[in-house]
Amino acid sequence: MPRAKVTAEKAKPDPAEIEKELAQRLCINRLGQKLNGADAYSNPLAFLGEASPIFSAGTFIKTNLTKNFCLLTAAYRTSSLVSRIIDTPAEDMTRAWYALTADFDPEDMAELRKLEARHSVKQELTDAIRWARLYGGSLALMIIRGENEKLDQPLDLDALPPDCFQGLLVLDRATGVTPSTELVCNLDDPDYGLPEYYTVDMNSDKAVTLKIHHSRVLRFVSRELPRMEMIEEEYWGASELEHMWASVLQYETITASISELTNKASISTMKLGNLGELYSLGTEETKARIDAVIAEMGYLMTSHGTLLLGPEDSMERQAYSFDGLKDIHEVAMLNVSGAAEIPVTKLFGRSPAGMNATGESDMRNYCEMISGLQERMLRPALERLLPVMVISCWGYLPEDLGFVFNPLTTMTPEQVGDVAMKFSATVEDTYEAGLITRSEARAELRALGEKYAIWTKLSDEEGGDGNGQQQ
Repeated sequence: MPRAKVTAEKAKPDPAEIEKELAQRLCINRLGQKLNGADAYSNPLAFLGEASPIFSAGTFIKTNLTKNFCLLTAAYRTSSLVSRIIDTPAEDMTRAWYALTADFDPEDMAELRKLEARHSVKQELTDAIRWARLYGGSLALMIIRGENEKLDQPLDLDALPPDCFQGLLVLDRATGVTPSTELVCNLDDPDYGLPEYYTVDMNSDKAVTLKIHHSRVLRFVSRELPRMEMIEEEYWGASELEHMWASVLQYETITASISELTNKASISTMKLGNLGELYSLGTEETKARIDAVIAEMGYLMTSHGTLLLGPEDSMERQAYSFDGLKDIHEVAMLNVSGAAEIPVTKLFGRSPAGMNATGESDMRNYCEMISGLQERMLRPALERLLPVMVISCWGYLPEDLGFVFNPLTTMTPEQVGDVAMKFSATVEDTYEAGLITRSEARAELRALGEKYAIWTKLSDEEGGDGNGQQQ
């Protein structure tokens, strides 16, 4: 989209020098040595806080899980929990899609939607967000007709012809996308301080590599990192699984343990007086016959079966208790749900539990989280992608091109009616008090109608007073 020109000449500092100066000011210890501090709670007499040998022995270790692409891929493909953690927010970020803020011709809007559907733009962006959440970063290359030989050059919107957009090519950082050490130095560029180029290996033997200018790609980073950590991750972010890996492993371990206990819910023990002698002195045929007899006894141990034992034999049952396992499992579910910032009702498909529980507050918090992710991850991508698609579809770039994200949840007709009634009464009272004109009142109603799909027939013309007289 067109950006405002800067009138004054700006100095363009080198981002590398800024990073060096920043590291010196922050006294960053790259060797990981402990920095002394005196702001922690401690009570030596009570062995609390730093004075506790148990508390002071605890620490945090950087696992660098994000760089273990094989483990992340295996977890995503084999664990239903991990796949839901990665997929659910990515799909919800694009599910309601967006709406343009300006009024454009309905036929033009239909053509734009057809272009999106023809190249699966919505699905490609969802995949880009999905792989960014899994691996820490991804790119979506804008494929433009006739510019295959200009991938290493900046994208010029003014030079784009109609019908030029050919879709998106999604590439994650695990497939061989390497950011350059050259950084964007233009202060007016949204990518200032980020890599200027990206090198893509198109096959495993690196026989074909592409050098792509940053203006031609949509960059997605899942979990942002401090500047020095981002540089260590080659200007990418961290995987969403890195900060919740312990909670995921705990849930999987507890679930597997409970499943294993159900297989051992009741263990039967037989005491045969001469079993040891038969196994040690008997032939292979004798051992096989003993195993067959024991197997036959197992078949007979039903509610209607009869078990025959010798005078020196006995039978015992050891039953396991499952008391408290449900509570342990639910605590593990809550822990992983909190770490993933996804409500239990959505992550596990469970109905809300507890007295008067509806799950509305959880879903409201989740929708606010999704809205924040849309603004951080999806908006910069659409702000770069929409002008290209609009030029390709309409042949020109409108100055008032803008968009908003549609709400993730929709209101019921009853809720829409309540909002409309209350808002209409407020506008009417304001108009009767003489604070706004009739035209302004109609504009307010029309603005609300665009959001909730009501008063769609309200025109810009002034209405009558009910008796055919114009106001």
